[in-house]
Amino acid sequence: MLPNNEVRVPQPRVAQPAWDITAEFTEAAAKIKSGKLVKDELFTLFEAVGALEIMDSKMDSGYIAPGENQAQALEDDYDVRRELTPAEVVGLMDELLCHEMAWHMGHPLSQTLFTSIYLDKLLWPVPRTVEDAQFDRTRPATDLPLVNLVLRSYCLALVKACDFVHSRVAAEYFFEEEDFVTQLYNRNLLSVFDPSHFERLLDQAIDWINKEAEMDEKLRDAIRSRLVFRREFLLALDRDLDVLESRSTVNFVSCLSQLELLTDSVALGKSVPEAFSLKIQRKLASTVPPRPIVHISHEDALAHLKRLCQDAIDMQHMLDYHGPSNFKTAVWTLLSRKPQPSVYIRCLLQALIISDMTILGAVSVKQFLYDDIAELVLPSSILLQANTDEVELPTDPRFQIAQHMEGFVKRFAQPFVDTVRCACLNRCRIRRTLCHTVVDWDNLQMEAEDLDAQLRTLTSERPVPIPSGEPTYSYPLSSWAYHQKLIQLRLVLQMGFELSIYSPEELPGMYWYLSHICTTHLGHLDRIRTFTVAARKRDLMATSSRPDTSSQPSSAFHQSFRSLERLTTHLIAIDAFSIALHALYVLLARHQLLSPASSPQAYSSEKLRYELRMKPFIPVSLPELVPFQAFQKEANLEGDSDMTVLERASNAIAEARRAWETTLANGAFIEDPSSRTPLPSTTIEEDWKRDVKDTMRACIGTSLAIETIKKALAGPTEMATLEVAIPDAGSKARWHDWWVVPQVSEKKRN
Repeated sequence: MLPNNEVRVPQPRVAQPAWDITAEFTEAAAKIKSGKLVKDELFTLFEAVGALEIMDSKMDSGYIAPGENQAQALEDDYDVRRELTPAEVVGLMDELLCHEMAWHMGHPLSQTLFTSIYLDKLLWPVPRTVEDAQFDRTRPATDLPLVNLVLRSYCLALVKACDFVHSRVAAEYFFEEEDFVTQLYNRNLLSVFDPSHFERLLDQAIDWINKEAEMDEKLRDAIRSRLVFRREFLLALDRDLDVLESRSTVNFVSCLSQLELLTDSVALGKSVPEAFSLKIQRKLASTVPPRPIVHISHEDALAHLKRLCQDAIDMQHMLDYHGPSNFKTAVWTLLSRKPQPSVYIRCLLQALIISDMTILGAVSVKQFLYDDIAELVLPSSILLQANTDEVELPTDPRFQIAQHMEGFVKRFAQPFVDTVRCACLNRCRIRRTLCHTVVDWDNLQMEAEDLDAQLRTLTSERPVPIPSGEPTYSYPLSSWAYHQKLIQLRLVLQMGFELSIYSPEELPGMYWYLSHICTTHLGHLDRIRTFTVAARKRDLMATSSRPDTSSQPSSAFHQSFRSLERLTTHLIAIDAFSIALHALYVLLARHQLLSPASSPQAYSSEKLRYELRMKPFIPVSLPELVPFQAFQKEANLEGDSDMTVLERASNAIAEARRAWETTLANGAFIEDPSSRTPLPSTTIEEDWKRDVKDTMRACIGTSLAIETIKKALAGPTEMATLEVAIPDAGSKARWHDWWVVPQVSEKKRN
């Protein structure tokens, strides 16, 4: 206890001199083995955040250096009232276009468009009218028409185009900071103004340019082409979901024609770097440290813009509904393009897929679900035809069937549509989402199985004998759900190859598991086909006693059989190719030709890696996860000699080539036999054909690798003289992202 009159004075802390610890830190870090975790228990999140220095120009955007007043820190000395040459206007337009495309690519506005002093003057303070949006609100806009009319109209239309893009992306499912940055930093993108104001300004600017005879002709054409592009691009974005009604591609086609002129005249522009400044970041409402301006080349910006316009045009080719299989094929093919369509196109397609509870604005979600079920398991069934509007007696089985099916639609419609919309995500998120939804579909399958048992009592279904088994019931709804789940499991594996998730030593096992899933799926399709044939026989017996019966059920069965045949052929092609690559990699692994791990993995083992890779499969009840011991035996082909494995690979790749040729001959889409007009050929179909041809090229590459190994095993050349290169995803040496074909060759002799 201190006396009442005594005050304890805290001891002053002696400031320690700072010194550079880089060398000591590097030396200490070099002694740590890979896999070891170093953590100071007393260094918590609070201390980590406290370590971020305030009043540091690298971390604090509001920091004002000594001797620098606030006006100097926040304002640039660039004069937006100065006169610009036509070449400078072209340069500014091109630089703004580059920043706009950088924003489309996922960079924030604070590092792209909001670094423009011209845009900052237009948007802040927030204009109340279009006339208020001026570069200099104290000076009449009639002065310097090249700046206050031409450049201003271009900038205003650009901001409004960004508003359309921002509204569409923010309304759909995307990943912030990963796909797109929606933060506006307390700025407004002129969302309250009608786009007709900016279209009128652009028309006035184009008229003025056309009448300006004193300007150099090439520069006049360059400015005109940029204004026309900006007008057409604004009109195209303004249409948004209206394309479901208009089916018009005029504006995007016009944009593409203007892009050729833009590309040819880029060299005419003169850069004005002082018109862009990082100081504007200090005035934005941001919680992040200052970041540098993002610069992308004109070539990259124009290439991205060209792809965006082309994807928008091609997307409208799939707006006519021709059945669920054709629709899903078109969506997946379009969104599998390399590079993947921009986030705006993907978000717009999300809205087009389901809008006002309809698919493509034409087919109800319920009908879309029923069409897919009918195409696979129920080509003609009372389950899909029962309707409470036609039968109102509650004790009637048809009334009860309709009520059960309504509950089925409410439970399954949204997850089914989401399996299609899932393709609109970026490629990494597609796989991650599938890993989660496959568990949901496992639960849905069990619910469908219970519903099948209830419906069976209402339809008086009789069991059907299946090959090598006792008579059993069809379970149509759970069979359909199981089919959807198997598709997702296969995509999880195939996208793992595309995203380079698997290391080289894991490739044999993962291709074996892909083959295992395909084999399981083929067996399931055979079961479905058995019950479809039985249903067809019952239908023929029923129609034989009723000559006036329509041919609609016969057409439905024909469509179902065609769909089952196409699915079977496709799965056989994938299965055979997987078997061939599995056997090929087994041979390479046996002779230590696969690159070993970069460093010893102290906390890893084959069993742990298997559990990690199979993490999405572990919660799934059916198909059951293959035990590790069985997987290891099958994946390594234990007990088979090299020649047996080689023969397995040769036979499988021959079968794969035949199956892929049949797949290509079948075409991308299923023709409706009842329709008199064939499906039009589109760029999406060409993309699908190109994808299959790339797979066939991968088959040829696999055949060459197998032949090289065969010569090494049979001739004087030994396996040790071979070298293997595994091409990276996206490289020209990788013919298809899903098929990792090793390049096997003899080592070069010095």
